[in-house]
Amino acid sequence: MAYLGNVEYKADEKGVAASVKCPLVDDWISPTDCMENQSVGDQFIPTQFKKNPDWKELCAGCPFRDY
Repeated sequence: MAYLGNVEYKADEKGVAASVKCPLVDDWISPTDCMENQSVGDQFIPTQFKKNPDWKELCAGCPFRDY
């Protein structure tokens, strides 16, 4: 495992994040899921990512934002 800031990730053979432990769901997600959530309106983000009342702030402060 590796860390970028305080977020854990699993790197592929080139050192690029293949899985990220998303602080919004405290589970492993694909970096693609992260990018897709950033590019759509709030109403289209799956509910599982919005359970924490501070989800927007957590997402905005994540070191993988715009990765």
